[in-house]
Amino acid sequence: MASSLLRRLPVGPGRWLLVLVLVAATASGCGSSRPYTLGPVKTEDPDRRPIPEPREIEQNFYWDRVDLTLFHQVKKPLNLAWTGRKIGALAGVTDGGTEAVNVNVFDEPPRSSWWEPRHYYRPMRPDELTVGPNTDGRPDAGPDTTGTWTIWRGKSVGAASGFFIEDARGVRYLLKFDKPAYPELASSAEVIATKIFHAAGYHVPENTIAHFHPDQIEIGEEATVRDGNDRRPMRPDDVQSVLEGQPRRADGKIRVMASRFVDGQVLGPWNFRGRRDDDPNDRVRHEDRRELRGLRVLSAWLNDTDRRAANTLAVYTDEQYIKHYVQDMSSTLGANTGAPHRPIHGQAYMIDHRLIPLALVSGGLFPFWWWDKDGTAQYPSVGYWRSDVFKPGRWVPTYPNPAFEKLTRRDAFWGAKQVMAFSDADLDAVVDAAEMSNPEAEDYLLRILAERRDMTGRYWFHRVAPLDRFRLSLTTAEGPILRFSDLSVDGGLHESAGTTYRYRVRYRDRVIAQGEATEPVVPLWADSRSMADWLDDRGADDPNRRVVKVEIQPLYPCDSQRPPPVHVYVYLPTSPAAPPNVRSVFDRADINSNAARVVGIERQ
Repeated sequence: MASSLLRRLPVGPGRWLLVLVLVAATASGCGSSRPYTLGPVKTEDPDRRPIPEPREIEQNFYWDRVDLTLFHQVKKPLNLAWTGRKIGALAGVTDGGTEAVNVNVFDEPPRSSWWEPRHYYRPMRPDELTVGPNTDGRPDAGPDTTGTWTIWRGKSVGAASGFFIEDARGVRYLLKFDKPAYPELASSAEVIATKIFHAAGYHVPENTIAHFHPDQIEIGEEATVRDGNDRRPMRPDDVQSVLEGQPRRADGKIRVMASRFVDGQVLGPWNFRGRRDDDPNDRVRHEDRRELRGLRVLSAWLNDTDRRAANTLAVYTDEQYIKHYVQDMSSTLGANTGAPHRPIHGQAYMIDHRLIPLALVSGGLFPFWWWDKDGTAQYPSVGYWRSDVFKPGRWVPTYPNPAFEKLTRRDAFWGAKQVMAFSDADLDAVVDAAEMSNPEAEDYLLRILAERRDMTGRYWFHRVAPLDRFRLSLTTAEGPILRFSDLSVDGGLHESAGTTYRYRVRYRDRVIAQGEATEPVVPLWADSRSMADWLDDRGADDPNRRVVKVEIQPLYPCDSQRPPPVHVYVYLPTSPAAPPNVRSVFDRADINSNAARVVGIERQ
């Protein structure tokens, strides 16, 4: 392919410049390691080892916006490898991106200070989803509403008004109030998104809905508020200005979103690019982490438009390592902090270098797809929340995110399977935690949430074969059988009837078996006998010569789009022990080294 491309390039100095650029692109993605391992699979990142207490970092979030919007975008084309990959993608030589570097041979990120496997890998019950990260295990956790709440500081950062309080137990919370014109909007979005991000594996604070009576509030002696560039002691009228206009229940209580302070020493935000130089555990550039790239797919589903460094938190834990939190979900679903999203949110960056030239060339006549959408919120408590404008592959946050920009198809598939793990019943349990008072608004929010979930699955599952949870069974009668799950069928995106799975089994690049199965099952037979016996007949004693590659491609009825096959590596030792009966790679502790098993997965 490269030689034919070279012949098509123009003659002259520019020809060799393009060649150098393409070489940089392909070299940056090369690797020589085997796509499987016969040893232990890396499921734990050793990034939770004790380290000396790092420094606290203060970041200028206004500069962060300018840097990501302007300077970060200008620097990318000056990077030879980045430019080469983009040219290579246009020429069909590369796919335009480099893969995440912190994945194991099962294409999964390990458990770490950033993320841990939860709902997709070990399905959570509806009540567990509702509880989410709540530290005391109750869905209605939050501040103690039976005693006094003492304000110790006014909130001065961010768009939502509120206070920092300490309840009668001595537990500290940040209280955030909805805008009176949009009751329940931001608080519902924040609680729902918190539960979803937690179930997807991310570290999040405990965010809950609470109701209190204004008489419970008292101002602490040291409480201050910002007044211009200075701080002054808080006064009763400062409290009143926040509570004024807030809707009240019949008992006089006011609704609030309470965010519990996390345990440990807060160090400030973490960034979606680079590494932290005073954390020896931080060994992978953040933009190259699978869990941060894949977060883009979840953020797109939830329209989490303000996902940037300003809404993260690095915490030095009591165990003396840095734990990385995702926080502030008040710009998710139909909410843009206190007000509804606008039609442009999720469709384009605040200053979008991709679209500005098109607008200029067309003289403003080119109709961008969101221009004619009515931005009126159908329900004030839901905001601007739609599925008909959602384009999973084109969604962007308000400001460029370096990790999101590096999303590849494999990263996106990983994110999409986290999204599709939520059933309708799961989403119903999550939304219950928001305590919305309008049943019609709640039903509408749920319907759009489910529609955007399915759109996410359809888009990305067309680009990477949605086959996963590969496992081996071994019986005397049937011999070794490779079983797997079709996430598209399981998620209701395709019917099982009529779906088939074309497979080929290769041994050292030679096809030794092939066929088409009507169920997600591949029999490992060659020349009418068990593939393990077939290997025995060839004297395959070296363990690496007992590995076969199974290529599987799903074929869906009435669907012309066919994702490329997934490659699964299976180890069939002589006199094998029973295969591990586990749901995911994270359950594979203490595996018998002589067990027949799946030892690697390659996605195309």
